[in-house]
Amino acid sequence: MFSLQGLGLAYRKAKVDLYYSSHASLDAIADYEDDLHSRLSALLTKLESEDESWVTQPEFIGDWTLATKSVDISCWKQHREQHGNGLIFSSPAEEWTHACEQLAKEKDQPKPQAEFRVMAQCSMDFHVLSTLWMLEVGHRFDAQLTGCAYGNRLRRTQDGQGINKLSLGTFQPYLKPFRNWRDKGIEAMRVALDADKEIVALTADVSSFYHELNPSFMINPAFVVDVLGLELTEPQLKLHRLFIHALQAWAAATPLKKGLPVGLPASAVVANIALVELDRIVEQQLAPLYYGRYVDDILLVMENGANFRSTAELWEWLFARSGGKLGWVPGEESKQIGFHPDYLSDSQICFANSKNKVFMLAGEPGKTLVDAIAHQIHARASEWRAMPRLPRSASHVGTDLIAATQSDGEAADNLRKTDALTMRRAGFAIKLRDFEAYERDLHPDAWKDHRQAFFRAFIQHVLVLPQFFDLAVYLPRVIRLATACEDFAALRKILCALEQLCKQLSQHCSLSIKACHTESAPPPSQLMDRWQTQLYTTIRESISAAFPPRLSKNGRANWQAYMADYAPADVDAFMNWYVSVKGFQAQQARLFSFDLAHLPFRFIGLPKEMVAQRGIPKKKTILHCPHATELLPRSVRNGTRQLAQWIRAKGLPHGLLFATRPYNLPELYILNKAAYKATQHEAMQAVVLAVRGFHLGEAAPYFDKHGVLQIPDGQPSHRYGVAISSWKTQMASWTASVMRMPDPDTERYARLCRLLDVVISQPQHSRYMVMPELSLPAHWFIRIARKLQGRGISLITGIEYLHASKARVRNQVWAALSHNGLGFPSLMIYRQDKQRPALHEERELQRLAGLELKPDKTWKTPPVIQHGDLRFALLICSELTNIHYRSALRGKVDALFVPEWNQDTESFNALVESAALDIHAYIIQCNDRQYGDSRIRAPAKDSWKRDVLRVKGGVTDYCVIGEIDVQALREFQSSYRSPAKPFKPVPDGFEIDFGRKVLPAGE
Repeated sequence: MFSLQGLGLAYRKAKVDLYYSSHASLDAIADYEDDLHSRLSALLTKLESEDESWVTQPEFIGDWTLATKSVDISCWKQHREQHGNGLIFSSPAEEWTHACEQLAKEKDQPKPQAEFRVMAQCSMDFHVLSTLWMLEVGHRFDAQLTGCAYGNRLRRTQDGQGINKLSLGTFQPYLKPFRNWRDKGIEAMRVALDADKEIVALTADVSSFYHELNPSFMINPAFVVDVLGLELTEPQLKLHRLFIHALQAWAAATPLKKGLPVGLPASAVVANIALVELDRIVEQQLAPLYYGRYVDDILLVMENGANFRSTAELWEWLFARSGGKLGWVPGEESKQIGFHPDYLSDSQICFANSKNKVFMLAGEPGKTLVDAIAHQIHARASEWRAMPRLPRSASHVGTDLIAATQSDGEAADNLRKTDALTMRRAGFAIKLRDFEAYERDLHPDAWKDHRQAFFRAFIQHVLVLPQFFDLAVYLPRVIRLATACEDFAALRKILCALEQLCKQLSQHCSLSIKACHTESAPPPSQLMDRWQTQLYTTIRESISAAFPPRLSKNGRANWQAYMADYAPADVDAFMNWYVSVKGFQAQQARLFSFDLAHLPFRFIGLPKEMVAQRGIPKKKTILHCPHATELLPRSVRNGTRQLAQWIRAKGLPHGLLFATRPYNLPELYILNKAAYKATQHEAMQAVVLAVRGFHLGEAAPYFDKHGVLQIPDGQPSHRYGVAISSWKTQMASWTASVMRMPDPDTERYARLCRLLDVVISQPQHSRYMVMPELSLPAHWFIRIARKLQGRGISLITGIEYLHASKARVRNQVWAALSHNGLGFPSLMIYRQDKQRPALHEERELQRLAGLELKPDKTWKTPPVIQHGDLRFALLICSELTNIHYRSALRGKVDALFVPEWNQDTESFNALVESAALDIHAYIIQCNDRQYGDSRIRAPAKDSWKRDVLRVKGGVTDYCVIGEIDVQALREFQSSYRSPAKPFKPVPDGFEIDFGRKVLPAGE
């Protein structure tokens, strides 16, 4: 039960859970991992001792802090209604000041109420212990929940039997379960209404769920044994007891004196299992059309057979079937509904009446309401799926941000919503995500005006009361954005605005803690100190995490001008402020080594062209783990050692062993150039198991004995939609990539995002998108490919020159191909080199930079790829002129993709037309827009059917979708003698490859 390796795995998971939580201390994690072996050894000694009192000690349970919840300004709204004040301020800051001045003039007028939440600040030992509990005990509780519980479920092995101890992070990603919970409920309503049923839909959630739930029921035999039927071994009982006693000790040390630690991931498992009886009552006693629970949010859909006419009728009907476990809370004027099974006798689980909603749905009006909700969901999902998009003019950035953060006029995307707060957060999150994407993909100078307009709008409309309390969770990300882009003037203004906000909060507001009685709350000065300490600690850590390892000349000057003398007044949290640039850079390098910095540690191993180098410290700063053998199992060590060899790192770096953002599958297939060879299968399995925690299995892509790359992908299809882009890369961009200089085309990224949004939103379903030769910088590729993958589209594109040693460059085509052989949707990256430069290309490379084009991997005949049921090959531009290549592909492929940057369209016209006939396949040519003639050519019998599509010209980038009928082509070629139609007869000597043969079509 207790071992150093078990604690090592628990820390590995706890670190990831913590990193993705909203109030984790990066410095605390780094300090703990810096001395990991001795820390875990000491914890192991305590676990093995007979004394159990150590889990209740302050140094183990840690502390508590505060997070913003909301500012209640209803007193100002009432004042304005009474006095008919029709003043409207354009500046939120001026409006707040005016409101506070007017309220101060009134006698007995209450101040605006600023409410905080209690958040856990547990010790790292507590986090490790709680994760060990989930690995050894908690997963058995989680297994008692049925499929109706969607949120906070633990990651399990591929067979679903046990918890996955090697996966990074303990919980399943939240987004898919949340969508399933919501979408299945809406689908159940739709199905019932389509069947002409009258239905009732109930939404409810528990008030202050974590703060009101006491964990003592978890060690009550009446619950563990009688309700759940669990039997724990002695070591499991001991660990379980230690964990629950630690939870109780933490609660006792807070002003609430009750509840679960919000911010301790394991609390989610305890909260989930607390409602297991509610799930059983609903599923077994009510037989609903749908019941789903996302932690404490409930969605229930039933037939309205009892003809309910009021909310009270429905609740009474539910109470009668709950065995006394549901009922009105006694003495509550607001008529709250309580859930009170015997095992929760010391907890108060109430469904807030203001948030409970009952919908009576029937006929066409019911369908209309459900459709309206579904439309809003689709619209918001489309926004998340879309490419990053900034306004064309920087002057519109503020307008966009106001629209995203305003409180009025938003349509809710969920039956449960009663206000627009969640929608406002989502709107702001989408805008911030777009700016972060620009930060990762572009040089800061290329979009400086937009970024500075964003910071101005953020200061004016978000860093003001009461708005800040709603959006405070995004502050660290904005701080990182400003720091990474060397916008130190904006950073200083943000910090000054925060100081002003803190003063206003303490002067103008009365402070309170959610779910805390007034008499037990600390004085306001202590609340402010505690919250400010947390706020400024987070700011300092965010600056450290994103600080550039190498400042530009302007960046260094800006730091000296705006930040070198900065220190906030009266805030102890800045005692550790790194006064010099070197101090911040040293801390950034340290955080980067532990994979806690703004840029992921894995970027250090990717090809330089694939990642912005601005945030990557030198390799000599990497910290290695000296005790990996004792801390982690062999499978993790072996796979990590192999990965370290691929990225040429010495030893076992912390950032690989204890990664927070590990390599994804596409990146692993880029790191290992021979990943698809049979000899590398074992190495790939070891690395994927160590890095991602699952077995790659035999369904992974591989080269078969005939040299064909086999990539399984879903159900066979007879027809494939192919999106051909008409995309222009300026000659200046080509020259910049040759010279390794910044791209002068500042609009290029925005143009690409607009083009891809069109493809993503097309109702016609494309399976492939093709872009021209040299059209895409390598560091944009994976993000774009994953966006397209979300719509089931595989990307094939030419990549800008990759620079190698000895003045050599590579010209490659990359294919991001969807793959479903692993049990979940994934992407596989295939890269293919242009073997020889075109004549003009060779001369220009030599003239401009003395470069020579040399392939990374050579081949004699074009490789063939079997992607699902489509077999194709790739040639880059001038390679199409090689008759040997075309001959080698005859009978072996359904389609030939040819990305080009070619002026001689007349010659290639003849080549494409003849290739379609002599290879007897679809030829998919994608040329740069300025030369055009992008097309899909088929070997069709009728001349007017031969060009499936053909495009040329235009002043904007666009995409055209064509369809290729692979099944018809194979049926035609599989006949001993060619039929009369629909294709031209196969050429003399044509032999169809056995892997492509199908039953011929009947006449």
